[in-house]
Amino acid sequence: MTQAITLKDITIHPVVEQQAPFFDAMEFFPTLTKELLEENRAWLEPTFIDPANGRVVLCVQSFVIKTAHHNILIDSCVGNHKPRPARPAWNMMNSDRFEKGIAAAGLRVNDIDYVMCTHLHIDHVGWNTRLENGRWVPTFPKAKYLMADRELAFWTQKEKDDPSGVP
Repeated sequence: MTQAITLKDITIHPVVEQQAPFFDAMEFFPTLTKELLEENRAWLEPTFIDPANGRVVLCVQSFVIKTAHHNILIDSCVGNHKPRPARPAWNMMNSDRFEKGIAAAGLRVNDIDYVMCTHLHIDHVGWNTRLENGRWVPTFPKAKYLMADRELAFWTQKEKDDPSGVP
């Protein structure tokens, strides 16, 4: 489990949803040369590059910031039960790791006051909603959701242009 960071009366808790080797290093970094990768392999493996398959190890995570007055969730990862066919590790995921991470920070979903969406990619907004009795409902029902107006406008237009779904 990743350690929390305390700064005076603020505590930052990482909430890890997934950490795994997701992408081939040469594909993920298109300008990377094989020579440069080999020069740096000793310190990259095993933390940043999986030696078994050469894939970049990435961490999909949120952060909960606990202050004296508010609990703020920064991004909400991939989420469960969402169709993500282009990403097999995320497609229709069903895991309790994110919820356990929130609980490890000493919180429940009703304790989150704000959800700050840094941007609206699928791996940053997935837990904004959850499937409950066949309906999508807010995961954090008491929270106010914060996001850039330009980001919201972009994705709202994209959904209008293609209502079949966002990749």
